[in-house]
Amino acid sequence: MKAKKVTALLMAVLMTAGCLAGCGDQQAETSETTSGQETSADASKEGTDSAPEESSEAADAGEPVKLSIMLHSVNEVPEGSIADQWVDQLEEKLNVELEWVIPPSSAYEDNLQLYLINEDKPDIMCFPTEWLTQTSFTDACQSGMFYDISDQLENYPNLMAHTAQISWEALDVFNDGRVWGVPRSTVCRADGFLLREDWLKNLNIDYTEGELMTLDEFYDMLYAFTYNDPDGNGIDDTWGLKSYATDNGSLNSNLNRIFHIGGGEAWYEMADGTVTNLKYSKDHDYYKQYLEFANKCWKAGVMEPDAFALDGAASKERNAQYGCIAEYPGNIDLYDKEDRTYVYCPGVVVDGDPIGTYTYGDHNTGVWYYYAISSTCEHPEKFLELADYILSDEQWINLNAKNLVDVGFVMDADGNYDFSMFDALKADDEKNGTKLANTSLISAFLRRSDGAEFFIAKTNPPERQKRLADLIEITFDLYWPAVDRGYKPEVATDPIFIEYKNFMIQEESKIITGDKPVEYWDELLDGFYEAGYDKYVEEMTAYIDSLK
Repeated sequence: MKAKKVTALLMAVLMTAGCLAGCGDQQAETSETTSGQETSADASKEGTDSAPEESSEAADAGEPVKLSIMLHSVNEVPEGSIADQWVDQLEEKLNVELEWVIPPSSAYEDNLQLYLINEDKPDIMCFPTEWLTQTSFTDACQSGMFYDISDQLENYPNLMAHTAQISWEALDVFNDGRVWGVPRSTVCRADGFLLREDWLKNLNIDYTEGELMTLDEFYDMLYAFTYNDPDGNGIDDTWGLKSYATDNGSLNSNLNRIFHIGGGEAWYEMADGTVTNLKYSKDHDYYKQYLEFANKCWKAGVMEPDAFALDGAASKERNAQYGCIAEYPGNIDLYDKEDRTYVYCPGVVVDGDPIGTYTYGDHNTGVWYYYAISSTCEHPEKFLELADYILSDEQWINLNAKNLVDVGFVMDADGNYDFSMFDALKADDEKNGTKLANTSLISAFLRRSDGAEFFIAKTNPPERQKRLADLIEITFDLYWPAVDRGYKPEVATDPIFIEYKNFMIQEESKIITGDKPVEYWDELLDGFYEAGYDKYVEEMTAYIDSLK
């Protein structure tokens, strides 16, 4: 039954797509119909207080409430699988019937656009985070297509307790107190560096995991990793810092994080209340400090000389030759091998820096996709009840393990996990061509914003799990949230603006390699402002001010 319902909804979308692909007259007719649908949706919203009453008899009679839910990051929920059995438990507990709408990932956003103009849409729609600042979504909210859930949230304590405040603020898209969805939470964090534990010992470098380093200590360590034969093989085959070229040609060393710059586009509120982007600011020199330090590392040879010719995949193959790798502490398991282990340094502090500690951030609002409730949903409270229950302590054991207790795993009183049942199902799947070990829905549907342990493999012994959880907590504390919510001013789409920004990326590499002096960055900034960044600053500042 679930599969039939999914097919029906997707067929409706495909039929709409066929209409849109027709002649100009048909497109005009579709546009007129859309206007009518918006009016209908608005009327539906005005009547949401009474609409659920029409179905209240079914609910009172004990009949399950049907909810159709659009999913992202989940390809399927195979019948009889672990994920399907988890759904059965949710349905029985909450007296609901859950029907999954799973568009192909390659055309996910196309399907979203079509659903927005189609009368037959899922009760719950899952949107990418960036849609929070796009007019496609905000206009739909204004037209009454989705529920404002702000007056209901206090009734769901688990949802409130395990969702970051910054996420609710991001879902308040008009900054007027209304909330337009439930976030699929992720963690907001500032990552540090993994250090080769065996190399530290071999070189008698005294370091305690979890402590911040000074910039001088960090540089001296990189130099020793490069030149003091840390692996003891007598060959000059090691480098201090992993570095490689990104897709746009810039250098990925993550040294910029030391100077409070993450991806480079985030806007922060400073101690004096002003807002700025530290990479392109003319009032702060943090990016020039980064370029100067990157050039120092390049000239000293602590980054391999062909770093600009390596991509991420090629550099990954050389991980054993790097002493320091910028990384999330929850991923230590991916790096530890029989012949090498790592400790985690949460960051590097620059002497005299008025900010005073290692911290950086980005546009992350703790929202990794979000669920908006269609105004045609007859029981919106049922989805909120479902979300609240999934984030409860009772269900956290399943989410945390990304599996189903007593079906895929068991856990003893000491916190040791046994996944032998899951392993047996996987073996059966390989033998029989089945998919009974599928658990993707459990790990991708909802998450706690404060659940560091979610990202730690439960095959680890309890003491290692605690160690990693404590390190992840440090990344939460060092995170500096941006205030721009990922908003992009219109000038960012101007071809001249884009062309000059790409030019800056290429020229920046010349500063790192020493072909141009650090002061050249000032000249590049002047050109960038002339290419439209002055308008960008004006529009962004106005947008951020509107959120206050």
